[in-house]
Amino acid sequence: MCLEVPGLRGYVLCLPAGEHARSDVTPLEMAPFDGIAQLWYDDQEARARAAASAAGRRWHADGATIIGGIRSFVTEEQVAVPLPGGGPRTPLKALSVIRRRADATPETFRRHWRGVHAAMAHGVPELRGFVLSGVVEERFRPDIPPFPMADPVDGFAESRFDGPEARARMVASPEARHWFADGATFLGRVKTALIEERGMIPPLP
Repeated sequence: MCLEVPGLRGYVLCLPAGEHARSDVTPLEMAPFDGIAQLWYDDQEARARAAASAAGRRWHADGATIIGGIRSFVTEEQVAVPLPGGGPRTPLKALSVIRRRADATPETFRRHWRGVHAAMAHGVPELRGFVLSGVVEERFRPDIPPFPMADPVDGFAESRFDGPEARARMVASPEARHWFADGATFLGRVKTALIEERGMIPPLP
């Protein structure tokens, strides 16, 4: 059904495969989730046209038959560490849901996150890709209730690995420990889930 939606440039389903808890950043409280759907459009206008199309409305209505609770965010991506050589997307990734520190403005948070922290990722071994997605707005659906989340969200960070062993080596490296320590200076709350990607429409470059 998604293949019929005009203007949809990518659609990926992700299933939870575990969690990663941090002792140095307060956890962001949110309800357990069964999956994540990621969709790509050229811009907000293309998204609106897709939603208004007949195929988009059918796809939207189908979701209401199986989804009990949902949170939907419009985000803007920044690819900090691209996949090597534009190669295939690794199936395992960590997705962090992020809330900035209470004493940080949105501008100071974005400046450090997208500048300093993103640049540090280039030196982390075993990291196959790193993408930051800043929240532009949250959208709510009248036909599906929102599932509980304690705090507003400022962004999402997506880290890719070749597999669990590679991720374990990354986490244990001095470069990653330095990178995580920097995160603790500007992250207020965070929830990190390990997820497995099941591609439906691979995102276009």
